Order: sequence, then structure tokens, then C-alpha cells
Amino acid sequence: MKPIDRSEFLLGVQWWRTRTSWPNDFHNTDYEVLAAQNPDGAFVDDWWTVFLPRLTSWLALRPFSRAAVTTLLVANRDDLAEAWHQACVPVKDKDIAEVTWEQVQPFPEVVARLKPTASRSPVFPSKFCHFLLPRIFPVFDNLAVGGSPTYARYFNLIKGIWEATPTDLKTDLIAELTQLIEGGGRRSVYTGFPLATKITELALIGRRHADHH
Repeated sequence: MKPIDRSEFLLGVQWWRTRTSWPNDFHNTDYEVLAAQNPDGAFVDDWWTVFLPRLTSWLALRPFSRAAVTTLLVANRDDLAEAWHQACVPVKDKDIAEVTWEQVQPFPEVVARLKPTASRSPVFPSKFCHFLLPRIFPVFDNLAVGGSPTYARYFNLIKGIWEATPTDLKTDLIAELTQLIEGGGRRSVYTGFPLATKITELALIGRRHADHH
């Protein structure tokens, strides 16, 4: 597995900040809000009415309607809760480096039922899971990283790249991303911010878009 290259990380940051309308704090503020809204397995209607618009704004539903996904959520609510308590609760204070796909797989597998696609695209399950446990579940975006592997393959790619990266470089990149987030007097990095997955995602973006630089 090819480790992170610092130049790829910097290219990814530049792409994020110049080619998209995504927030300059890399969703730091959003993660704090999402953590406060986390239902911890109680996937009830009140939670869904707040969560669904975020999925929509992150373009996770296309081409499904909100109503279609809501119907499937209701049908799978008990299984979602069971999978959350089985796979997520035991590891919810860890990050991707400390868990295996096999440990957490039951939850994204149930989530994928809410938007069944023939291609088994990772977009919807990755965004749904990322909003709930961002330090464990990396977000997949076609525009950013391209290709459409299964979510299992993407999870293991992110995990493998991070683990292959030398410890001293990881420490430097964490410090660098922290500085980028907090620059200009913005709020400090939220304790639940997904540093490992975000840094690796940015490096992958840089790796993919290096030719377009």
C-alpha cells in the first residue's frame, strides 16, 4: 500500500479549497453539530427529519426520492439499531486505525439497504455512516477520489494508506491540518474530528488530481 506523500496532501488541500464550495474548515464545525445530533442507535423520526436534509445536501440520495429512502429507513429501523449496538457502540471512541472492516461491517451493510443500487456504490452508505462515526467511516465522493469500489474496498484503502504512512509524517500532517483548520482565528479542532480519514482522503484527492494541477 502506497503511503501518503506530503505533496499529495497539499495538492488535495488546494483542490478542496479552490475547486469546490466545501467549507474551508474541512467540516470541523459540522462534525461538532453531527456529534450533538447523534441518536446513538435510536433512529427515530425526529432525528431523521434533521439527518435527511444533510444527506440530501451532500448529494447522497440521487436518484432516489426522500420519500423512498424514508420508507426503507422505517422498514429497516430495528435492524439498523441492532447493527449499531453490535458493530458501532463497542468501537465508537476509536478511529479507523484501531478497527477492522469485519468489526464494523454489519452497520454499513444495513445502511446500504436504504438505497439499494445495482452497482453497490459506496456513496450513500459512506456518507450516512460518516455522519454518525466520522473517525471510523471514511466518506466516499466520486468527484473527489473517483472510481466506484465497494465500500469495503474503499474503507480498507483508506485504512491501509494511513497505516503505511510513517508515524513522524502522520504527526506532521495532523499538526498541519490542525493549523489549516484553526487558521484565521477559526474555532479549534473538534475533539471528534476525523484526522486520520480526512488526511488520507485529502492525499487521495491530491493523488487523483495531480495531473490536472
